[in-house]
Amino acid sequence: MTEALYAQVHEALRARIVGGDLAVGDRLPAQAELVEEFSVSAITIKRALDMLRDEGFVTRRPRIGTIVVSTTPAVGARTDGGSRLPLVGYVVPGFDDAFGSHLLGGLLDASSERAHVVVGMSRGDPELEERLIEEQLDRGLDGLVLLPTSSQAIPQSVAALVGRGFPLVIVDRTLTGVPVSTVTSDNVTGGRLAAEYLFELGHTRIALVQSPNAVSTLDERRRGVVAAHAAHQVRLEESQVYSGVRSVVPGSDVTPEDDVDGLVGFLEAHPDLTACVVTEYHSARLVLQAAQRLGRAVPDDLSVICFDAPPEYVDAAIPLTHVEQDQHALGARAFELLERQLAQRGDVSQDTVPVKILAGGSTGPAPAR
Repeated sequence: MTEALYAQVHEALRARIVGGDLAVGDRLPAQAELVEEFSVSAITIKRALDMLRDEGFVTRRPRIGTIVVSTTPAVGARTDGGSRLPLVGYVVPGFDDAFGSHLLGGLLDASSERAHVVVGMSRGDPELEERLIEEQLDRGLDGLVLLPTSSQAIPQSVAALVGRGFPLVIVDRTLTGVPVSTVTSDNVTGGRLAAEYLFELGHTRIALVQSPNAVSTLDERRRGVVAAHAAHQVRLEESQVYSGVRSVVPGSDVTPEDDVDGLVGFLEAHPDLTACVVTEYHSARLVLQAAQRLGRAVPDDLSVICFDAPPEYVDAAIPLTHVEQDQHALGARAFELLERQLAQRGDVSQDTVPVKILAGGSTGPAPAR
């Protein structure tokens, strides 16, 4: 069945009342009994009973229980569930001012007075992510927006949802070969714009700095950086790519200090590098620390451009030049795609949101050699 759990329970109990199995004056089984019978949570049972009450079939009496008061819906009552707002889940590894907070804001703004949103944070733990999804589904979700921990394998519960056509939108990730709606920033273009910005400043020895996080977002940004190098007939050597920034990966036990040590070693080993494209904001902060430790002034000796940045006051000394994602639009579009599926199951779409460069104080002309 593709209905939410609470809807399945509601329909089963409603059929018993309308069909005469439960007559006026009869008491419905206790909540604990219904939980055991339908193998769902108490929250799911409560929601199903609330729907029966709203339709005029039952009433709740203290110390007595839920009593059937009519075998037909009340005059004017909605029996198609249309009188309530849908319940939408949003599961995300985490969020902050650099990335995630504005995305959530866009989702909440778009869903205002159109849906109730329940947020769960997985902290990058695949098992917790799976558990959060299951718990939200058990609460009677009508649809789910998910920012997965990984792009390499989707949670088992999500695969099951895709298989049954449950309303689902994946945000900030591309899942190849999976028939599911997605909305992402144009990360390939973002990577290309970042590298081209540095080429236009005269840089030809550019590093790519990223985390080892297994997500499509970083792969797409790297493809864009490679494409810009190819367009300028400059080869991006593997030695120019540093993928060891681990402290920014959700759930990692590597410290930022360890990562700064690694970046210091990388920059020392490649003194000819004059600029860095950094695929994540928090990684760029670590690059700035490594450059400072080496006495390399930013941007005079080393230019740094990254993706995303919180308000400039966070980096008042050096506002970072960065590729800005329209996070509010990502969140709003995610809800719009989900709402389309709520209206018509199987309405699958893959959307991208444009990005742009915002100049800051971390980039400048290539130093003379």
